[in-house]
Amino acid sequence: MTYLPRLAKYVKKNKETFHMATEIIKITGQIVISHASMSELSTQELVDEIKDVYNVLASLEGGAVIPEAMATEKAPEAGVVKKPSIKLKDIVTQKYVVCLECGKKMRTLKRHIQKAHNLLPKEYYKHFGLLDPKKYPLVCKEYSEQRRKMAKNWGFGVKGGKKKAPA
Repeated sequence: MTYLPRLAKYVKKNKETFHMATEIIKITGQIVISHASMSELSTQELVDEIKDVYNVLASLEGGAVIPEAMATEKAPEAGVVKKPSIKLKDIVTQKYVVCLECGKKMRTLKRHIQKAHNLLPKEYYKHFGLLDPKKYPLVCKEYSEQRRKMAKNWGFGVKGGKKKAPA
């Protein structure tokens, strides 16, 4: 009980600091909720994500940072298979392929996963436990069909490789 009056004085003096901290907490929550909705996170990954986002926002604002002693060590990610956030049957459609890392829908993923996520196709498949690359291609069906027709018109796959005359 003796601490309450001192706490009330401290809160009155530092009201702006508390307001800023609650704003950072609100923004942290919004960012983490948005990220967690796109990918499935374990409990430990969620806690680490909250601490990381809060620390970055607090450092930008010049506020207090959660000490590293409170932060638990991150689990090594080598060999860990990440669970995709969407059903595997919905990954490849006629018009697009969904990136399991960020959720974007694209016609081809090979260049995207290399540039945006710094993953090779083998690493991407291993990362999500996709065993059969033929079942989960990195190119949508429509685009693949277009390329197949174009290659046939150019004479690829035909002995001698001669171009067919237009019909």
